[in-house]
Amino acid sequence: MSALSPIKKIAAALKQSPVLIALLLVVAINVFLALKDPFGRVDPNTIPSAKHWAYWTTQDYLQEKSAPDVVLLGSSIFMNPLWMLEAEHLNRKVDIVVERRSHYLEDAIKKQLPGLNLSCFNFALPGAMVSDDYMIIRTLFKEGKTPKVVVLGLTPLDMTDDDFYCAVSSTHYKYLSKFTQTRDLLDLAMPKPWQRTEFLVNEGLYLAGRKHDVQGSVVGTMRNKMSDYLGPLSAKPITSKEKGDVKDAIYQDEVAPGIWLAQPVGIDYYNDNSNNFRKRYRFATPERCKIKMAWLKKCIDLCKEKGIEPLIVNVALPDPALTILPKGVHDALVKKVESFAKAEKVAYLDLQATGAFNIKDFTDSCHMDASGGRKVMDFVAKEIGKDTRLSAALTRQDSQIAGKARGEM
Repeated sequence: MSALSPIKKIAAALKQSPVLIALLLVVAINVFLALKDPFGRVDPNTIPSAKHWAYWTTQDYLQEKSAPDVVLLGSSIFMNPLWMLEAEHLNRKVDIVVERRSHYLEDAIKKQLPGLNLSCFNFALPGAMVSDDYMIIRTLFKEGKTPKVVVLGLTPLDMTDDDFYCAVSSTHYKYLSKFTQTRDLLDLAMPKPWQRTEFLVNEGLYLAGRKHDVQGSVVGTMRNKMSDYLGPLSAKPITSKEKGDVKDAIYQDEVAPGIWLAQPVGIDYYNDNSNNFRKRYRFATPERCKIKMAWLKKCIDLCKEKGIEPLIVNVALPDPALTILPKGVHDALVKKVESFAKAEKVAYLDLQATGAFNIKDFTDSCHMDASGGRKVMDFVAKEIGKDTRLSAALTRQDSQIAGKARGEM
């Protein structure tokens, strides 16, 4: 019997091993997709996506005819009071999912800088971390969409939340990642070795690396096909204690227009959720915020690179919340951020130090209502009016800002 040729040997081996055939098919498909890169060849914003907070707010921002002059970034601690304030200010229901303009802040800034015509956009998101703020600045603040001033609202709680152990655990970060390459963020976004290993595997396996795009496409397409058969969810005002569980549902992965409506009358109760927060922050120390401070540094550096003037705001917390963090941690974190702002020579506003906020301005252990939001925006507007860096950014011409971003000024 003559020796089998190499090709015949391979064919015989394949016949005896369906697993090997499947493996080779997977490799072949992966190579084909990597070469064609079907997701990379299209505008990432056209790929169907799960309808979460980052999706809706990004769509709203991209639909702005021109770049808003002022953009507010932060978590729901910053988002909620501005949303409720808008309803009170406009004396109508405001849908935070698709209505992100802050008319009250615009009017408040105009009082400080008469004759100025400007627009303000609330890009704060539920559960957002500083890394999410960075991704917003990186992916969306591009030519024609770059604001002049960014107001970054933070609290010590945002800097030490154990529920968010790394940047890639955030839905916002995952969504915004499809607008940019993130390999240069590997060490910060995935500080643990096993996280980086997963990233490298995903980078080598096309379908694994694009799983969020694939999942979003499938879910988005199915939802669009079924929308005619599914009735809309009912919208109910969140104004009483009985709706406390509904209020907490703001952190769900997907949302829809017509559900989250702030009422002109505001919320009329205080929900003591301090026990839940104590569990989330029981291990908080100033040292544990090292990675988040690094993300804050990246935010400020990128703002400077893009010619954006930043204002860091330490958002006030009610007295009960000051006991959530271990003793001394709150003040230590505030001082750390304040020292950082001073070293970076950027504007800083400490609302806690004003002593202007009381328990009546809050709906729970960290979120304010419309009255608190009014105070926040009044302080922010005054700071913008008196700080020459911020006021100059809003009053100078766009060409000058572009020149600064290019390093010509």
